[in-house]
Amino acid sequence: MNNFLKKAKEWLGFFLKDPFFLNRWEQTWYSRPRNDNQLSVRITGQYRRKAYPYHGDSHMFVEDMYTGIMPFMIYRGEREKYPARIEPASSPQKQRMLASGISQRDHAHFLEDALCEFVRTTAHSLLSDGVVFYEIIYKKNEAGEIESFDFELLQPFYLFRIGKNYYQVVHWWEARESHIRAQIIKIPVEKILRIDLPKGYGSRRKIYRILKRLYQLSKDLIPEFQMQAMGKNENIGFDHDEFSRAKYLEVAKLTKKYGWNQRQRSGDYITEYYQMVRFLREKKTEAAIRSHIIEKLNEALNRPPLNLNATVTIENLFTVEQVEEQEKLLEKGNVKFMDIFNALKI
Repeated sequence: MNNFLKKAKEWLGFFLKDPFFLNRWEQTWYSRPRNDNQLSVRITGQYRRKAYPYHGDSHMFVEDMYTGIMPFMIYRGEREKYPARIEPASSPQKQRMLASGISQRDHAHFLEDALCEFVRTTAHSLLSDGVVFYEIIYKKNEAGEIESFDFELLQPFYLFRIGKNYYQVVHWWEARESHIRAQIIKIPVEKILRIDLPKGYGSRRKIYRILKRLYQLSKDLIPEFQMQAMGKNENIGFDHDEFSRAKYLEVAKLTKKYGWNQRQRSGDYITEYYQMVRFLREKKTEAAIRSHIIEKLNEALNRPPLNLNATVTIENLFTVEQVEEQEKLLEKGNVKFMDIFNALKI
């Protein structure tokens, strides 16, 4: 009896301290911020992603579109080939601060590495969710100058803007999965860097529909009704080649604007000329997204709360205009396919 009363008293104490169970799943290791300036918390967002599993064609489409958007600086000579610049020219200390702040992996020594990583990471999230949110986290010295900063990537789910503030809503199911407190967090709009897809490449809703349909099309190699017929040893006249062709063409239609080549899984349904047309569309998409991300990054660096008076660029990467020049040459028919590849190679 005494043990029962003791446990009942403990449970009552827990309930009185947290009657709405807001802190039930919180673990300090998961919920601690980078510094006192960080307001947001990191959540998994897995409940919202159950609408379509991230695999099959939906995974390959996103992976192929963002992987080639920037050069990989781990290869010898790449930094020299694609140098990054800061305008106006800055001190080495400020260059290191910019590289460290832009990078998610502490690339404090090479701005090229930091910029490539930021663009690639942002493009990945942008093509997965249709929008990217970062919280701008910063630290000032005693003189009120920015000493360091970071961009904390946020899940776009449950993040809403009302007036001059964003609100991050952490429901109990997200709190349980992420080991944090269930809560609503107010974040001033100036602390948020929002990046949408460039104009003409769709919205969050369009990306969601494309990825969901790509998943559905790649889910079954053979439809269920044919599997049932095969189990009964019946011939219902199913044509697998025609089924594969129909899926290929629908995927091609879904990704027409982006130029995805479906990893060249079949050359039976497309001409060489149209392969080049789609290749150029893919390169134009990469160039448009890359320049758009860098533009939005520079806007964040030069507005409150950072106001760093620094514009970052990376040289010798092909632009949308250069891709359009290749499209005109292809249309006229006076260019070799290999010359197009070489002109847009990273």
